[in-house]
Amino acid sequence: MEISQKIIDYAIWYYLRYYPSPNKLRQKLRMKFWPDSENGKKYWGIIEEEIDYILVEKLRNVIQQEEVIQSKIRVYKDKRKSKQYIKQKLFERMEDRELIEKYLEEWFIDWEIESVRREFEKIKNRSKLIIENKELSYEQKSKVIEKLMSKWFKYNDIKIVLNENNIL
Repeated sequence: MEISQKIIDYAIWYYLRYYPSPNKLRQKLRMKFWPDSENGKKYWGIIEEEIDYILVEKLRNVIQQEEVIQSKIRVYKDKRKSKQYIKQKLFERMEDRELIEKYLEEWFIDWEIESVRREFEKIKNRSKLIIENKELSYEQKSKVIEKLMSKWFKYNDIKIVLNENNIL
């Protein structure tokens, strides 16, 4: 299989620069070096089998999909992003769904409710809406729930935290 070294070098450079998922890298190579593209004509183009060969054989030791997914999860978690938010961002990157689910479950055991609690405390302190022994109006409750849901928290987790605080 004769593939231009320029194409292989580009694939390695692109991966090390952006750490895309294998699907995203495949898409980029198709776009840039397909036979009817400008670069494809210049470097003899590539077909699907050649892209597979590049990903499996040439980049076998370079692509570290599991480490990239774990790293992205760690970064988002450090930024206090919700599990749903992280899952959506990784899906947008076209990462492997099974790996995403596996690592999210490992990283987020009981973390989600704790995150809702912290965010609820911030809202409580910031808005001064919630005063001890005072009943909240329907609009105030709705605003609190809306703010928490805008942070991508699940409604069931929000309900648990609000019930703990005698709000619902």
